[in-house]
Order: sequence, then C-alpha cells, then structure tokens
Amino acid sequence: MTEARGGNYVRGGGSLAEGRGEIAWRLGDSGGAVVLAEGEMTVAAEPSASHGVSSPGWAFESSWDADPLEGAAVFRHVAVEAPDGATIVVSSTGAPGIEGHGLERTEGILRATDAATPFDEALLSTQYDGDGRPTRLGLELWRGDDAPPTRIAASLLGGAERGGTWAGFFRCRADGAEGLGSYLLWRS
Repeated sequence: MTEARGGNYVRGGGSLAEGRGEIAWRLGDSGGAVVLAEGEMTVAAEPSASHGVSSPGWAFESSWDADPLEGAAVFRHVAVEAPDGATIVVSSTGAPGIEGHGLERTEGILRATDAATPFDEALLSTQYDGDGRPTRLGLELWRGDDAPPTRIAASLLGGAERGGTWAGFFRCRADGAEGLGSYLLWRS
C-alpha cells in the first residue's frame, strides 16, 4: 500500500452518525462503487470522481502501482475510522490453493494526519453468511513495542456485490469508541 495515488485504488469514507458511506475501487481491469445512504445500498458500475471523497467526514484512500489482484485468489481491504481523523487500513492477499485466511499475507497501517505507522502484525478474522458475504469482522493489530494490541470488533450495516467484488460498511467498536468501517472482498 502506498500513500500516493496509483492506478489501482480503494477509497471511501462517510459518517456513522449520519448513516452514510461510500466505497469505490479500481483494481486491475474492474471497478465499481457502493454507496450507503439512509439504510439503502446503491451499486455503481464504475467509480466516479465523487465516490469516496464527495462529502465531509471521515475519508481514506489506498493505492497501488501494481495490480494487487495479480496472482491472488482472494484480496481483502478493510478501512476503519479511528479517533482524531486517523484511519486504520488492513489489506490481505491470499494465493491460490491456501486453506483459510490465516495463511494470507496481511499488513496493517495507522494513517494519521501527519504520519503513517505500520503495525508489526495485523490479524483479520471474518464471519460469513451462507452465501459467503461478510457479516462480522475482527482486527487485532500489534505494534513492535510492549503496548497491548488494538482490537476492533465490527458488525455489518449493509453491503452489495458488483462484478464479483463485495463491498460493505460496518459499525466498528474499539475501547468504547465507535466508527464507520468499510470492507472490500474480491475472490477469483
């Protein structure tokens, strides 16, 4: 993941208090957008300039110069609103043939307004419904110091599928604080 805008991206934002969220992506040769407004999900075929950055509130963007889907069987991107305008971003890539997401390559970073700090270890767990769509997620993020891990639990607000990619929004809780989170799941 890089801070600069690359050809491949996931971006979004929103407000938990206002019940709105946006997530847009361009990965490889596909893209799309999902918008949550007033409890309703809307799916767009292609991301537009407005998706993910159109309204005030929390916002994030992750980008890659190379296609993160290349050689992958699964790709996950989670962004969580953190206090003081920061964002926690976790991405995970699984190669074909692995058993379970515990073997995926996962990285996490805390992006504050003035710095980006990677986590030494990022663990992502997901609960799915009968159709394979995420319904709950958990994050456990470890730094290299002796600090306790950051733990986040999240429950689904709503999601939709576009062209084999599922994207949705979650109510996230950590240490008594709540925020909005987004989850993008691509499978080959």
